[in-house]
Parts: sequence; C-alpha cells; structure tokens
Amino acid sequence: MSQRDGGNPTAPLTGTGESRVGISAPIQGRWYPLLVVLSGPSGVGKTTITRALVEQGWGGHVVVTVTTRRPRRGEVDGVHYHFRTPEQFQQMLEQNDLLEHAEVHSNWYGVPATTVRERLAAGKDVILTIDPQGAQTIRERTQGAIFVFLAPESLDELVQRVRARDSETPEQKTLRLLNAEREMAELPKYDYLIINRRGRLAEAVAHLNAIMLAEHSRVQPRQSRV
Repeated sequence: MSQRDGGNPTAPLTGTGESRVGISAPIQGRWYPLLVVLSGPSGVGKTTITRALVEQGWGGHVVVTVTTRRPRRGEVDGVHYHFRTPEQFQQMLEQNDLLEHAEVHSNWYGVPATTVRERLAAGKDVILTIDPQGAQTIRERTQGAIFVFLAPESLDELVQRVRARDSETPEQKTLRLLNAEREMAELPKYDYLIINRRGRLAEAVAHLNAIMLAEHSRVQPRQSRV
C-alpha cells in the first residue's frame, strides 16, 4: 500500500489528479441471453436432458422443433415437436419462417426463427436441440451461439439406446446407426462436450447448467445475433 494515502484504502489519491470515485459501487458484469445449440447423434438423450433441466426450474426456453415425421406414441404436438405435413413445412420455408432446416432420416426438421428471436429479445436463454447437420447451418447463419456436443459413452452404448426404441422400424433404426459415426466426427467443431452416461442423467444436466453459468460469467460475454 502506498505511503501517499497513509495506508487508508478509501482515501483519495493526491498529487496526481486521480480519485477513487465509485469505489463503493457494486461491481456488475454485462449480461446477455445465451443461444445454446445442444447437438449430437440421434438417440443420445438431448430431449431427455432439456426436459430434466426445465423440470428443475430453469428459466430459459427450449425451442420446439418443427418436423414432418409422424408422432411417436406419447408425443404431443407443440410439446415434443410441432408436427406438420410436408406441404405445411414447405410453406414455412417459402415464408422464411425457419432458422434452419434439414432432412434427417428421411424426414424434415426445422427451427422456427420467430420463436428464437422473440425469446432472445425478451432476455431469455434459448436452447436448440438439433442434429449436427442442423447445428452446422446455425453456425453459418448466426453469431455468438454456444455449441455443446452431447455424446454417448461409446458407439456401442448408442446402438443399445437406438435398438431399445419400440417406436421405429428396423430400417429406421439401421439408418440412425449408419449416420451416428458421421455425426460423431463433427465433435471438433463444438465449444463444449457433455458425455451422457447411462444412469447419470443428473450429472449431464448439471454439466449443461455449469456451461451456461460459465458463459454468463465471462468478462467479455458473447452476444447472440440471429
């Protein structure tokens, strides 16, 4: 401590024209809503993790994807997906209502652009749960997004998860598994990795929460532009 202030940390500096103005003011960082892209191969548990996050009281918004595939048993329109006909999906494309879209496993999927923009403008963190193909489009069309790759412990583990699904035909399951290795190769393009280990859902959810907390703690925060 300098002798010029007599050892008093709150005393004004003298002889330099400086003063410790606002030293008692609270320190606040800048805060911007996050656009989080949670991606990974089909069957890895993206929807399960975001559902658990919401159930814990997370205050952000998980975007519901639009799809042309048929609902599986127990799925609700507007909750799990926005189920649309191919004709309706094409109309959304023509009206530029989709932030990204891709054909995956012979079905079309897309992210509604208006929902994302409105939630970010309201100051809400937003999570997109999409496949790596769609994540690449988001990477090209937005700025400041955070890309999180959700991976299984191993491809063998993923095979078991996909085969356990009773809502798909053997041909659909085979197609998903054929695409899985290619999707896993996209990992180096991401900012963060979460491994979704069997029976340890809470750990994966906590990991996602920690990533968002770290991003909100940045001295120079990202600003999402869509």
